[in-house]
Amino acid sequence: MNSEDTFTIMKDMFGKKGSEEQVEGLTLIIDGKLKDVFDTIIAKSNDYKNYTDVLSSVIVHGVNEIIEKLK
Repeated sequence: MNSEDTFTIMKDMFGKKGSEEQVEGLTLIIDGKLKDVFDTIIAKSNDYKNYTDVLSSVIVHGVNEIIEKLK
């Protein structure tokens, strides 16, 4: 796997408003092959207008698949 086949996720902790609880926040760097794939999805589908739309769908479908496998 070369550097163009990877992506970067950065993690940070944030204070939850109204409490002292800390929550994890993630930033995904969309670059390389992942950017190419996302750009293709956006170009070929009317359902996705931007990277946020694509990533939201990827997360929901991925989580649902994992849940089904765990049943």
